[in-house]
Amino acid sequence: MEMENALRSPAGSRSKPKHRGAAPGRKRGGREAMELFFHLLFLLCGAVAVAFVLFISIYLIISGLPAIREIGLADFLFGTTWTPTATTVEPSYGILPFIVTSVYGTAGAVVIGVPIGLMTAIFLAKVAPPRAARVIKSAVELLAGIPSVVYGLVGMM
Repeated sequence: MEMENALRSPAGSRSKPKHRGAAPGRKRGGREAMELFFHLLFLLCGAVAVAFVLFISIYLIISGLPAIREIGLADFLFGTTWTPTATTVEPSYGILPFIVTSVYGTAGAVVIGVPIGLMTAIFLAKVAPPRAARVIKSAVELLAGIPSVVYGLVGMM
């Protein structure tokens, strides 16, 4: 019976110690410090990116205020003609067509892109054979890496 207890107890086992050298807490502390460093680094990068977007927006608004004051905010936002270089008539600076075109373009992209993207994802995850899925996934990732401006340029050509 004593022999069985000795075999069952940790002291009686002949396994090697799990940790050699540095204490286990020391290794974990270094990893946690590195994770904290990179977390703060990425947080700083994100904050800087947001700050740049805010500064650019503020600069554009401040630069455009004199012109908007001269034209009038309602005429600027809801005007339907854009003729800034008119010489025979008063120049017009209405941006409503640009706003509507942006909204229509975004809605069209959502109507076309969401079903195609969703069906492609379902096909790759559930239906496609593994070899075909690898090839299609690589093609999708390659297409996703190309900026949308390039697609717009190709579409205009």
